Amino acid sequence: MAVIDESWLAVWWPWLLVWGATAALLAASVAIVFRYRTYYRSPPRQDICVYLDAGSVMDLYHRYGGVYAAALSRQVEKRVSRSRRFAGSANLDPLSVDAERGVTSEVFEKYVVNDSPISIISIVLGVLDKAHDIVDVNLISQEVEASDALDKAFSRRPLTEHVRLGRINAFLLIQGEFRVVDRTARAVTLQAPFGEPADPGQGPQVRLVCAAAGLRTHELFSGTFRCLGRGASWDATTQTLEVRPIAVFH
Repeated sequence: MAVIDESWLAVWWPWLLVWGATAALLAASVAIVFRYRTYYRSPPRQDICVYLDAGSVMDLYHRYGGVYAAALSRQVEKRVSRSRRFAGSANLDPLSVDAERGVTSEVFEKYVVNDSPISIISIVLGVLDKAHDIVDVNLISQEVEASDALDKAFSRRPLTEHVRLGRINAFLLIQGEFRVVDRTARAVTLQAPFGEPADPGQGPQVRLVCAAAGLRTHELFSGTFRCLGRGASWDATTQTLEVRPIAVFH
């Protein structure tokens, strides 16, 4: 039996190595894909982007610089190159690492203006999430999700049980029951309470002022929304946290 085993191995050992290497590569590929999918944030699949502030997206690109500008440029380059490859033509030339700043900015701005809002915000969410700069907040359950982004926002200092949203130095992805409290030709104002009070107008509130130019729907109504934004100011008199919205999903 030993002779047969040795003879079999003498003939088949090269194939065993090939099969083993193939299995190892498949296992590694699965691990990489799984890590990427869990690490890269995208808008909730069932949600629709109803508001997008293109100016804030450009502000991220121009003013924050560094990681954001480089990462946003690379993501836009991938989108534009992919569009050229599959469609055969595109209005935008692909970016390059060595491109002049002005040319890169111009292409990025055209992409923000011309492309669909959901594609733009997908890029922004992915870049900010990879930089650990988005903190998830649920106003209804009054919970802030523990994450690397939350630790980073507080310089990795030990946190108490209660976290003040106005103290979080990061972008916020806030879910809440928002209602329209004001509507003008220039803007729509939404407010959501902390928790589920009997009177939603009582107690601490989060306020969003959405410029009419950024609305992706003819009429913004009340409901459950998720907002990507940045805390602006806390008004102790009215107990209202003003958040500058970048995107709102319904």
